Amino acid sequence: MAGSEQPAARREDGEAPLPAEDAELALAGINMLLNNGFRESDQLFKKYRNHSPLMSFGASFVSFLNAMMTFEEEKMQLACDDLKATEKLCESEEAGVIETIKNKIKKNPHNSKILCGAEK
Repeated sequence: MAGSEQPAARREDGEAPLPAEDAELALAGINMLLNNGFRESDQLFKKYRNHSPLMSFGASFVSFLNAMMTFEEEKMQLACDDLKATEKLCESEEAGVIETIKNKIKKNPHNSKILCGAEK
């Protein structure tokens, strides 16, 4: 089963996963999800959701997929709450994720030239 692909989740000192391990955990969770290991993927992402934005997004994504497949009101509300928690984890002190991305795009003069050139 896909669950056997799960790499070592914690450092030897018992702290949160390192960034490289974090990416490996996320990849393992995605592989589980794609190989019909929905529950295992959900458990993995939820276990480490507060350790990094990547794992939080994975947990939110699994929750969102579950809500969209069932259209149950309770699951849709849970998915919305999960997405809000992920955004809160990712946001800077003053702006949300979307605003941060917009601001970065607007500040980069190279991107402005590309966007203006595409409109012509």
